[in-house]
Amino acid sequence: MINIDIVEQLVPNVYTMIVQLCSTLVLFLLMKKFLWKSVKKFMNAREEKMQSDLAASAQAKQDALGDRQKALSELQEASSRSKQIVDAAVQQAKDEKTNILAQANQEADAVRKKAQEQIESERQDMYRSMQKEMVDVAMAAAGKLIGEKSNEEMDRKAVDAFVKEAAGNEQ
Repeated sequence: MINIDIVEQLVPNVYTMIVQLCSTLVLFLLMKKFLWKSVKKFMNAREEKMQSDLAASAQAKQDALGDRQKALSELQEASSRSKQIVDAAVQQAKDEKTNILAQANQEADAVRKKAQEQIESERQDMYRSMQKEMVDVAMAAAGKLIGEKSNEEMDRKAVDAFVKEAAGNEQ
C-alpha cells in the first residue's frame, strides 16, 4: 500500500510560503517601480478620453435638441405659410366666383332687357299692323256700305285717327 502523509498535504510548508510571499513582494515592488506610472498615465488618459466623449455626446445632444427646435419652428412656419396660401387661394376662388356670378347676372339682365325691347318692338309692330288692318277693313266695309270711293284718302285718315284715339283710351 501506499503510504500518504495527509498532514503534510494539508499544511503548507513554511519555507515555501515565505519564499512565495517574498517573490510576490519583489514582483509588486518591481511593478510599482516600473509599471505603476505608465499604468496610471494610461488610466488617466482613458478617464480623460471618457470625459471628453461624455462632453462631446452632451454637446451633440444639445445640438440635436437645438436642431430639433429649429426644425419644429421651420415646420410651424411652413405650415402657417401653407395655410395662408390656401386661405388666399380660397378667397381668390370666392372672389372669382362672385365676379363670374355678377357677370352672368349682368349678361342675363342684358339678354332680358334685349328680349323685352324686342318683345315691345314686335308688339308695337303688331299693334301698328293691326291698326292698319283695322283701317283697311273699316275702309272696305265703308266702301261697300257707301258704294263709292270718292274721298278715300280723307276717310282713311279719319278712320286712322279714330283707331289711334280708341287705342289711346284702351291703354
